[in-house]
Amino acid sequence: MKFTLRTLFCTSALMALVALCAGFVVSTTSPKTVSAAQMGGNDPRKATTIQTATAKLGNTADGLTIRYLNLPWGPTTFGYMENGGNQYYSKRTWPMAHITLKSKADFFGKTLEPGDYVLIITPKGLANEMGMQVGMFTPKGENGTYLVPGNVFTETPEFKSVASKPVKFASGAPMSDTLKFNLVPKGNKVEIKIHYGDRMYVDTMTAVK
Repeated sequence: MKFTLRTLFCTSALMALVALCAGFVVSTTSPKTVSAAQMGGNDPRKATTIQTATAKLGNTADGLTIRYLNLPWGPTTFGYMENGGNQYYSKRTWPMAHITLKSKADFFGKTLEPGDYVLIITPKGLANEMGMQVGMFTPKGENGTYLVPGNVFTETPEFKSVASKPVKFASGAPMSDTLKFNLVPKGNKVEIKIHYGDRMYVDTMTAVK
């Protein structure tokens, strides 16, 4: 009988050790891999599509076009970008929009030539504070953009940085379940409103003659 109990005890201990080791393996998997694997058929992130906002810029009817994914609001994820730390999203740039200009424009204190640009959020974990930068890039892919419908982990494309600055999204905005860009033409300017969850960021792009 003693042999049986000892055997059962050793077997249980061995199973517990195997389970513990398996737990360590899972914990070391990157957040990106785990999150992508966990997205089920009903996960709203898989239903994201490319949205397009267009506005008159100066004398050009569709001088400014912004494409982006209607990403679902994630307060915890966005908090990592705002507050920094050692989390996955505190260390990863977010290419939030594809900007196409048909004429020159001033933005972030720089003059941008006609072309394609990626608007990138740099989280506080990669800088002293959360920031945003504009980078010129060459579009690729089936849709002529780096954006991929249903892919919330779209990687930042290769780009040449042309402008950047610290940014702060104001809290207290009406709740938006998904990311939205609203373009408001005002004379030779376009007001760009970025609405995400209960956060809002507003900036202005100015046409250059």
